[in-house]
Amino acid sequence: MSFSRRQFIQASGLAVCLGSISSSVRAESVNDKQLPIPPLLESRHGQPLFLTLQNVHWAFNGAQKAQVWGINGSTPGPTIRVRSGDDIKLIYSNRLSEAVSMTVSGLLVPGTQVGGAARLMSPGAYWSPVLPIRQKAATCWYHANTPFKMASHVYNGLVGMWIVEDEESRSLPLPKEYGVNDFPLIIQDKRIDNFGTPQYDKEAASDGFYGDTLLVNGREDPYIEVSRGWIRLRLVNASNARRYELTANDGRSLYLIASDQGLLTSPVELKSVPMAPGERREILVDMSEGGDVIITAGQSAGFMDRLRGIFEPSDLLRNANILTIKPTGLMSLVTDKAPQQLALDDTQITTSIQPRTIQLHNSPPGINNARWELSRIDLVGKQNGWERWLVTVPTPQSFHIEGARFKVINHNGQKPSPADFGWKDTVWIESQSELLVELKQPSYTHFPFLYYSQLLENADKGMVGQMEITPAE
Repeated sequence: MSFSRRQFIQASGLAVCLGSISSSVRAESVNDKQLPIPPLLESRHGQPLFLTLQNVHWAFNGAQKAQVWGINGSTPGPTIRVRSGDDIKLIYSNRLSEAVSMTVSGLLVPGTQVGGAARLMSPGAYWSPVLPIRQKAATCWYHANTPFKMASHVYNGLVGMWIVEDEESRSLPLPKEYGVNDFPLIIQDKRIDNFGTPQYDKEAASDGFYGDTLLVNGREDPYIEVSRGWIRLRLVNASNARRYELTANDGRSLYLIASDQGLLTSPVELKSVPMAPGERREILVDMSEGGDVIITAGQSAGFMDRLRGIFEPSDLLRNANILTIKPTGLMSLVTDKAPQQLALDDTQITTSIQPRTIQLHNSPPGINNARWELSRIDLVGKQNGWERWLVTVPTPQSFHIEGARFKVINHNGQKPSPADFGWKDTVWIESQSELLVELKQPSYTHFPFLYYSQLLENADKGMVGQMEITPAE
């Protein structure tokens, strides 16, 4: 669609009208841009945690409310925080009009408790798994993984953060006061119409959905006010396909302290933090000195591109701001440094390493020449076994493995960048990557683990495999 002179005049007139909005309305809009902090749910004395999947009314722009999907009345849903060693009973309740399945990516539990096709909840149904938390501290996320509808169900709002703590993480001198100096940030891009309603066109998104509106915790271009000192940002890229490069607008360093599967051994100083779909990272930002800092995700669309977006769908982000951080109070006379030692990693390989070749392909969509089939097991491994996966993709995309953790050996034969250090379960693959995989939990024929393209439209087309992991003796 061409951008005609008539459309330009119409758009210019619209821009003038928008510019005439009263200052009181603009002030209200600014106030509504404060970062929403999802409620915190914690299990006390063995009490269950309730997650209700339902229609909610939400204002992505802080003004117009639209009906979307959510959890416990909000989108994204509440943040769940648990401790290693606990057994957590969840009670999912599906009050939506479609069947849905849910999972917690990054949580290392047996296949019987993961979710997926075998745990599909029809409208009005419940599912009550008991999750044994037996892993190190990590930032995970729970989300819909409904077979062949994963993309639309995640896009519609069935996402939330899941935090695992352990004694080691609680003892470290890291920011840990939720919503005060420890912030959950769930990042998604959506396409919002003039009525504030997200639009999703599955056919137009055959190569992955890219919206024009960047949302953090369901709000566009939000801000937070913080006391001077270090703050911790827990990041989840819950976008269907878009990868981000996070930077500070003033060029200050961001300190990576954790990847998908938990804390690194020591902080990594970065100027840019990549975030692939499904990835989680934790970063520290030093707000001891200086003024406001904006964390951005790249370049915003230019003026003409934004005008075009009035008349036709756009893949360009009209605003690439993730978060504006506003420090308050006096500068400290003593500036603390980031801790130099984080988690200990004493992992040892005690078995032989099984090599595997995993090839994703587009025509037809699938893995190793097979489209996702719910009744077929594609791979069999053994709990606590070690494997070396050589994963090849036809186009750059994110890749995820359930029930396991891995370290990146190389990307296209080259040593991974520091941003890919640590234990992971999700990784961005440009062409070919080699992974050292540890199979942590058992799964079964009727309750298999999945490995799949985290570009969710690809997963829905069939780029998913199923694996059965036999229990350790």
